[in-house]
Amino acid sequence: MVAINIRVIRPRRARKDTTVLLADLRADVRATAANGQRWIATYPPQTLTATGYRRTGTLKRSWSHTVVARPDSIAGIVGSNPNIAPYNRVVQGSPQAKIMATAGWRGVDALQITMQNDLDRRVRASVRKFAR
Repeated sequence: MVAINIRVIRPRRARKDTTVLLADLRADVRATAANGQRWIATYPPQTLTATGYRRTGTLKRSWSHTVVARPDSIAGIVGSNPNIAPYNRVVQGSPQAKIMATAGWRGVDALQITMQNDLDRRVRASVRKFAR
């Protein structure tokens, strides 16, 4: 599971109404989480083996995202449901993550970085828009 968070600090005497900015930030987190889900569920092409195994797509379908908005924070969470794909934990963490990355699979560490960069870009644009 990967989570990105924005901590909301409301100024006491703001010269502008921050309601629009907060709505934009929620949309930024929602879009970042959705993009993160699509990114992590993109797998390398399958190479058929002598056994003839074909992927079922269960792991890909197990990824989901959600956004939790509270008065003081907004969080976007991307995770894989272990009830649908219990073997997803096998490929996470070292040393398995290195082996899977060499084969072209994306891991949650890279997802964290990707989502943070995406969110940073979106938040900067929202703040610039708000400041105009």
